Amino acid sequence: MAKLMDILEHFPFDPDKKVPMLIRKQDYSTALYPPNDASTSDNTFTIITTDTFMLGIYELAPGSCFMPLDIHPGDESYYILQGPVVQRSGNGQFCWLETGDGLVMPRGAWHSGHNFTDRKSRILYFIAPKAWDEHIPPAVIPSDEETKYYKGANNDTLPDMSGKIETISREHCTDDLGTFPVDGPSMRETGAIYPVRHLDKLNNIHGTKHPMLLRFITANDFGNFGEMILPAGGYGPRYSEPDKHEGDGAIYCVDGPVTINLDELQESFVLEEGDSFFLPAGTSYQLVNFEAKPIKCVFAITKL
Repeated sequence: MAKLMDILEHFPFDPDKKVPMLIRKQDYSTALYPPNDASTSDNTFTIITTDTFMLGIYELAPGSCFMPLDIHPGDESYYILQGPVVQRSGNGQFCWLETGDGLVMPRGAWHSGHNFTDRKSRILYFIAPKAWDEHIPPAVIPSDEETKYYKGANNDTLPDMSGKIETISREHCTDDLGTFPVDGPSMRETGAIYPVRHLDKLNNIHGTKHPMLLRFITANDFGNFGEMILPAGGYGPRYSEPDKHEGDGAIYCVDGPVTINLDELQESFVLEEGDSFFLPAGTSYQLVNFEAKPIKCVFAITKL
């Protein structure tokens, strides 16, 4: 299996060779983070890493955490596939996240994950526009002892976050798309991270004749991330109305199987649970449900 840094921005294709692609879960690229110390590692599955975003899964063993702290030059969003997990930020925030919850972390936020349970935690992550660059991660990475936490030695020298974390519990609407859960530039300025739990998600509907539920975890200037829920039933299979996006994107199947139909290309693909699909910018597609239950996918789209 290739090293993560060797495939960065080039998996499963080079940026100049983007095509719609079904990516089976058994074809994800695996690695440990960090690769040089299994004792503090998480198990990482890279789904897509290209010039516009990175999508993958990381796993934490029961009772474990990953170290050293991680950081990115892009925003990172989470969807908890199997929780709970406690997400730690270097600024002193510790977010308890259950299965189905989301999280948004701004560019430059130091972070780590902790699993305080007796079962594995699994997290789907989306980083846009870049996961790493020539400056991040830096040559010197702070230890967890240098971050802010209960009776931390450096607490008095680190920023006071108590007045910088915005409240996101109000009911959100279509007009909030682009600035959800908070405005991207202001989030990056403060460094605050935001859990987006079940009742906090921005709910919306795609389509009128054949509506599909969209539940946004993130909708800002760097990317869009959330759930697609397509019900069952109809005269023929239930399907969503065709859509296409200005930016690259991907779909991950949580509860399936689901068929992705590329209506303009007249091609279709079946995603089993845990499979993914890459959508180059401008690709027209729709979801089709042949099951007797609602299907659920997670979307990761750089620009709607």
